[in-house]
Amino acid sequence: MGERTPTVSVIVNTYNRAQRLHNCLVGLERQSVLDFEVVVADDGSSDETADLLAAFAREAPFPIRHVWHEDEGHRRAAILNRAIVASRGAYVLFTDCDAIARHDLIAQHLRYRRPDRMLCGGYYRLTEQETARIDPDFVRSGALERMPMGWRRVRRLYWQAFKNHWNLLIRKKNRPHNMGLNYSVAREHLLAINGYDETFRGWGNADGDVRNRLRMIGVEPASIWTRAIIYHQWHPVEKTKNPEVRARNRAWARRPDITAFCENGIVKRNAAAGAR
Repeated sequence: MGERTPTVSVIVNTYNRAQRLHNCLVGLERQSVLDFEVVVADDGSSDETADLLAAFAREAPFPIRHVWHEDEGHRRAAILNRAIVASRGAYVLFTDCDAIARHDLIAQHLRYRRPDRMLCGGYYRLTEQETARIDPDFVRSGALERMPMGWRRVRRLYWQAFKNHWNLLIRKKNRPHNMGLNYSVAREHLLAINGYDETFRGWGNADGDVRNRLRMIGVEPASIWTRAIIYHQWHPVEKTKNPEVRARNRAWARRPDITAFCENGIVKRNAAAGAR
């Protein structure tokens, strides 16, 4: 008898952060709804990530798949596309190894999902000192969720939620802000736009581009910023967040001839696609 097909595929992007990934997986282990699989989209890790996943999978209450490609620089869009293809759930939730899910994250995404809707969740950003305290046992015990977030972070969360709803009301272009560490959409819609545009290399704009192309096929974003929460573990600024890379990706995202179905996605329509 084969494995039951899960309702949700949780795609976790990672690269050489095994300890952070371990914390992330324990957060998923605590979910109030366990009708999901985890697909780890590994952008070429050379640390102990593979060993961690093999060990964790033996006891996990959900299936884990490890999708990996060679490390040829920041190719997040490409590995996410491979993870989408490997996924089996009808609904896909994207997150990141630096993100630790609150216990009801998946339940909230399922509660608010609708046909032709993309859901954008929120986050609390942890400090370096707070992140240093976190390990799998800390997450498993529920201590992270009991940690006071303070009025400034709570205010920031609700202010961003207000801005999201306002921007949706006035239909502002390129909003709401789509964080790749907490959003969900039907798998069929991702396939309809050919997944991520692999022309995006380095940091920036790839998730917003997905949101914009989903809108072209009638999939509208909705904000569940204060309802579906993750805790973002602190890390130093990535080398790929340099001005040149960001400017290049921004220019590509703003080109006038964008189509819903990208040329350089899951299916490569043009062998030269992405050459810039």
